[in-house]
Amino acid sequence: MPITTLDGAAAGARQIAPFMKGIAANFVSGRPFSWWPTAGIPGAGTFSGSLAGATLTSSDAGCLTRSNPASGNSYVHSIRGTAQAAAGTLLLVDRLWHNGGITITSTSAQTVNSVTWPSRCPTSATDDTPSTGGFGILIGLEVSATTGTGSPTLTLSYTNSAGTSGRTTTNAVPTSSSSGVGLFYPFGLQAGDTGVRSIQSYTQSATWTSGTVNLVAYRIIASYSFPSTGTPGIDPLSSGMGRIYDDSHLSYIWIATSSTGIAPSFFLIETQG
Repeated sequence: MPITTLDGAAAGARQIAPFMKGIAANFVSGRPFSWWPTAGIPGAGTFSGSLAGATLTSSDAGCLTRSNPASGNSYVHSIRGTAQAAAGTLLLVDRLWHNGGITITSTSAQTVNSVTWPSRCPTSATDDTPSTGGFGILIGLEVSATTGTGSPTLTLSYTNSAGTSGRTTTNAVPTSSSSGVGLFYPFGLQAGDTGVRSIQSYTQSATWTSGTVNLVAYRIIASYSFPSTGTPGIDPLSSGMGRIYDDSHLSYIWIATSSTGIAPSFFLIETQG
């Protein structure tokens, strides 16, 4: 039966999915960070080696432990945990796609022509029927090996969720030299766009000298602003019960308010029905 009450949300609650990672010390206030390429629970993920990239499912390395419902849908029930008295915002995301093979020293446009997203995008703001159209899908650049000298502007050419090609955007957060593993640079959207259907090319304004970076397509499912004190968490009322599509590859992105390093311990419960 569909979940329509708090009792239904409680009855459909699944086993806790733990998330525990080692201390990361390269936080910068306001700059997102992803633990996905780092060891812990779950273990580190593995990036694609091609520019066109590969889609991800819940069976791929790096995903929080989960399973699809026997019937009905999955939703966020609650998230509990600790950020060790460090304030910040936690994003629960579905990683749909990522790539590799980016030449970090090139300043020419690098052709991506990404493969089709998996059918884990809402059809629209009022229709959560799964589609491949890209509504609500965002793009970020994730560092998987520390970069060298340089702080380039990053540019994407993409097709938006309405199917309009030739759209362009740049990184929403400034890059820096010596960007450490896990730093995550989100891209903006061209005015009026509501998501990305595909990526055509990636360009850097300057060399980053060394290191490895990867593009990631993701959808934000839930967010929570962790206070510096107190017991943080979200429940079925405060989570918004965002839908988790079948085969979703769940991970977290942290937006710090300071440079304080933390070793996170988060615990997700899904509800199904």
